[in-house]
Amino acid sequence: MKMSKFVVLPVARMALLLLAVFALVACEEEEKSEPLPPLSPIEIPKDVPGLYSGSLPCDDCTSRMVRMTLGEDNSVEAIQLVLRDTMETDSLKGTYSVTDSTISVSLANDKGHWNFKRAKFGNLLYMTAAGTVYEDKDGMHAEMIRIFKAAPKAVTKDTAAADTAQSKE
Repeated sequence: MKMSKFVVLPVARMALLLLAVFALVACEEEEKSEPLPPLSPIEIPKDVPGLYSGSLPCDDCTSRMVRMTLGEDNSVEAIQLVLRDTMETDSLKGTYSVTDSTISVSLANDKGHWNFKRAKFGNLLYMTAAGTVYEDKDGMHAEMIRIFKAAPKAVTKDTAAADTAQSKE
């Protein structure tokens, strides 16, 4: 009887292992589904007007953050936060022009002049007075990131009726 115990136990373990493997294979086959339909590519607008946000270099401060709107009419509106011992906020206005891949921003009231080079995805790279892309001591670029807004939701009869019902409540 002792000999059969040594033979049956390994066989039972092997059978249990095979059963587990078959169960896993069966589960994998059930999880397979139809491939996803192809997605349309995301198109990044090639035009310059838009909202940009980023950090620009600063010699006499700790940090200089800028949020800039380039308008369809070549206008510029920017808010600049400069961190020194205290934080200073400036509202800037001006105009911009586009030549080849360079965007030149001229701020009103002699507040400055910025040059940018278009980069991937519509972002802007800050350029030095020498016309090269700015790099800090760590090799990082001063980049203004283009912020894309979601397209407005199309108004249908159902959403208009729901909005009207909510406003009455």
